[in-house]
Amino acid sequence: MSTPAPGPADEDEAAYRTARRRAARQHHPDVGGSTEEYLAALAEVDRRFGRAPDGRPLGPEVVVVTTLRRRALRVALRGARDASRAVRRRLPPGVPGSRRYGNL
Repeated sequence: MSTPAPGPADEDEAAYRTARRRAARQHHPDVGGSTEEYLAALAEVDRRFGRAPDGRPLGPEVVVVTTLRRRALRVALRGARDASRAVRRRLPPGVPGSRRYGNL
């Protein structure tokens, strides 16, 4: 199988990573730079490439509302937990996982 030729997005990503590495080699506190210079250099690289401080490309912000999904997940997990407990209650006391702890 052959790999596809790198496109403009791949080249842009490679240039971005190269610029961040170059800034780190010059300004990182472990190689004699100061923290302020290092952070400023990284911020400049991010600004120049149109990236957010965490490296994501800047673009329109997308807001995803997940409250219904979370609620559905909570309900499903609660149902699974309750079903598991019901099965464990029905197991004979000698079976591992029956949650019967014997006489204390």
